[in-house]
Amino acid sequence: MSVTSIKSKLFKAVSADTNSIATSQTTAEAGDLVLTGTSVNDGSNMASTVTIKSLTSDNAGVDFTVTGTDASGVALTETGITGPGTGATVTTAAAFLTVTQVAVDGAIPGTVEVGFTATSTTTGIVFAGATRIRGMHGVSSSTAGAVIIRDGSQTGSKLLEIDTPAAAGQVDPYIPDEGILYRDGAYINIGAGYDSATIFYDG
Repeated sequence: MSVTSIKSKLFKAVSADTNSIATSQTTAEAGDLVLTGTSVNDGSNMASTVTIKSLTSDNAGVDFTVTGTDASGVALTETGITGPGTGATVTTAAAFLTVTQVAVDGAIPGTVEVGFTATSTTTGIVFAGATRIRGMHGVSSSTAGAVIIRDGSQTGSKLLEIDTPAAAGQVDPYIPDEGILYRDGAYINIGAGYDSATIFYDG
């Protein structure tokens, strides 16, 4: 009997979560916030912008730095983020697939929390190493679009593109038995035409 290591990954937008990266806390000096994990994703497996919310006091005198990775897994840092005023929220310009550090340049006068906006992109990583895409199940929206999976990065060679019409439904395309080989990793953009996509791959 032949047994292969085939895995699946779901790409589906999620709602905002204002403290999924760091729960309510403060600092006495410059340093790092305590994160909820070593590498935090919003749960969608796609990149999204990060929010910093002030729960008490005015934190506009503090600059924040968010570090993590982008939708191609490349290191990403956004610096000079001015802290939020009392009860306010600031949002990063960059979209992060993962967040690994949130640093401040001084004491935080009031407590803050850090989380993600509602998923703000349609891009993510199926598998970062050599793999084969074996299959897909998609749920299409009422907008025409396409799932695209590229080799190596979000700007790499497009090896698979599966269109969908402007109609809600399910998409279960045929992919040849041996799958499609991605030598340098498989990077997905589910596009506006899909509510979700489950990808089956070697990993």
